[in-house]
Amino acid sequence: MPIAHFRNQPIAYDDHGDIPLDVPFRSLRPEDISLYLQLDTTVGRKTCRQACVHCFYINQPAAANRSIDLVEGRRIMDCLAVQGYRVFPMISDSFGGDGMFLRLFGDSHNRDFHQEENRRPTKTMQRGDMWTSGAPLLDAQWKEYLWTGIENGFGNVTITFHGILDSDLKLLPAEEYPIKGVFAGRDCERVIARIHAFNSEAQLAAPLDINIGVTIGKHNHTREHLLRYTAYFARLGISVLRFNAFHDHGGRLPQLPLTAAERAQWYSDLKWVHENVPLDFQLGVDEDFGSSGVEAMGFPPHVGWCRAGQQLFAIVPDPPQTIASGDFGRIEHIGSIAACVDAFQPIVGKLVRVTPAAVDQPSYKLEFYHDVIEDLQRKRLDGTYRDGCYAPEMLAKRSIAIASAH
Repeated sequence: MPIAHFRNQPIAYDDHGDIPLDVPFRSLRPEDISLYLQLDTTVGRKTCRQACVHCFYINQPAAANRSIDLVEGRRIMDCLAVQGYRVFPMISDSFGGDGMFLRLFGDSHNRDFHQEENRRPTKTMQRGDMWTSGAPLLDAQWKEYLWTGIENGFGNVTITFHGILDSDLKLLPAEEYPIKGVFAGRDCERVIARIHAFNSEAQLAAPLDINIGVTIGKHNHTREHLLRYTAYFARLGISVLRFNAFHDHGGRLPQLPLTAAERAQWYSDLKWVHENVPLDFQLGVDEDFGSSGVEAMGFPPHVGWCRAGQQLFAIVPDPPQTIASGDFGRIEHIGSIAACVDAFQPIVGKLVRVTPAAVDQPSYKLEFYHDVIEDLQRKRLDGTYRDGCYAPEMLAKRSIAIASAH
């Protein structure tokens, strides 16, 4: 019997710009820059209800346990957007705080997802994206959370799945999963079933899509693991299966990050699966896999070479500090800007609030430290940092420098 021909949906990739790395930052316009506006990095009971041992929010002291009033966060987003910046509001769980984020930031996304050579926005970009651990959707009022999202323009629920499958596509016991403090895979299955039940009951013209993220490390990086994940999620009925690389924020699981060679092999295996296995959902890959072997994917040439520190930055709130005050009003430093959005290093600027004396309506602006950004650009061009995702190299070099100093 001849093999049936099929065409899978294109693989999605992160895309925050393609301006060459040797173009001076000073020449860029706000329209060239994307900002991850981290509104609330607190974790635990009031938000995601997890304590993932590798979590960026937990393990980066310069970004951990920060928050700002969400109403002001919306003002910041709108003010920076008027200046031309592309702003992505982020929170540790979209359903935390009784869904206030959903009401204030309707139809927003946590990053830009594109596909194909022409960099066309993916289907996820058509409606807002609700980011969650999954835990709030096990509450008694889970339907109210979903309705709140729909009423405010959201159409996707994105959940990170933590689990390893055996050859029968059964989840291994949670205690065997190497990353602790996470939302268990079996609970994620329950949440997916609830969203399907909600869609069936609500009879929506456009049902909620379910997007799943899987973190890839030494524990689950083989082609066989990929085949199991795709078969498993085909059974569960999802819209997008997106993979990100494990990064050991906090240095607690140094055995799990992939080597450059393993990341290259993983790219090759993902491409093979995409070309040989019929899928009814879209595959996606995070840019944190870096550039080793990325050419196998057939993406545009800038993909894999993260523009963090040039066209992409992260902002976290800081306790307000007065810079100047007088008859004119008050100028305050209320946030820090970082180059790498994962490692939250180096600090390359600050978010400033300007409140005129006569008008109780502040405005906001970004002040960049151009010398720090230029130093980072030099390191990315002179071979100090060789990979497209420079976070692991940067953190390793800083650890060595600190150890040498001690």
